Amino acid sequence: MHEMVATDKQVLLPISLVSLRTFVEVARCGSMKDAARNLGVTPGAVSQQIKIVEERLGAPLFERASKDLHLTAEGVRLIEALNMPFQQIQDAVEDFDHRKPKRNTLVVTTVPSFASSWLVPRIGKFAKLYPDIEVKVDSSVALVDLRHEPFDIAIRHGSGNYPGMSVTQLLTPQLVVVASPEFLRNIPSIQTPADCLAHPLLQDRDRVDWPRWFRAHGINDATGRAARGSSFSDDSLMIKAAVASQGLALVRDIYAEEAISSGLVRIPIAASLGTPLSYYFVTRMQDAQKSRIQAFRNWLLGEIASRPKLT
Repeated sequence: MHEMVATDKQVLLPISLVSLRTFVEVARCGSMKDAARNLGVTPGAVSQQIKIVEERLGAPLFERASKDLHLTAEGVRLIEALNMPFQQIQDAVEDFDHRKPKRNTLVVTTVPSFASSWLVPRIGKFAKLYPDIEVKVDSSVALVDLRHEPFDIAIRHGSGNYPGMSVTQLLTPQLVVVASPEFLRNIPSIQTPADCLAHPLLQDRDRVDWPRWFRAHGINDATGRAARGSSFSDDSLMIKAAVASQGLALVRDIYAEEAISSGLVRIPIAASLGTPLSYYFVTRMQDAQKSRIQAFRNWLLGEIASRPKLT
């Protein structure tokens, strides 16, 4: 029996495309950390792939200078050989992408309270009117920069000062008092704003709305009673507390509409108060005339115009 002797060709395994793609990305970035972020893997995984290539070729591909990585002569030779094939692969993939029918999508970002309490319950109406437009709603308190973020529209609560953007005012919320029917059955009828001071007041996070509401209605709260009570980070939580008969809530009317229409809460006193900030429809100037942008803006304005009068 003859003993088999391994040849060079038998022990030299081919390098995977993953390893070579990782090398190309590190060479482009000059940093394993940046390459890892772009590839969606850990820096350790990138380092391991580079080690595989270097061991297979028997030569170092990078040398470290300060915090940056620089290609060795062998690294330069390899990147020159790989750049064109990888670009050809990328071009071929992009060509397939261009042949696919484009989905008519609309990506909207807004604050969670507006998304959950007002926009999402109504978005189905838009889908029925415009079945060819696919709406994606992102809810976040982060203030995105439409010039650099992948959003078509931002619905923002603010002063309306958004330089370089196309801005349309949508509505200015009113603060209204709400409470559950059960809670109201168990207290004397509320006839005047001052009557509210005798009951638990559900507070906004900063505890400013109730004091401002009382001042606007001529009530002098010398004891500071108006700012005391359980506080909540947003109106939707405050409405849930009101539904649970925990007290009187002073909330923005747009967030209370659904709870009022379903009978979960009622308005015991018709004494509202305007808020200093409004909701605005914001989009890039160059996108403002796109048909899907205009369709969504006009639909929003129509929905707002048809809102029921609560007080």
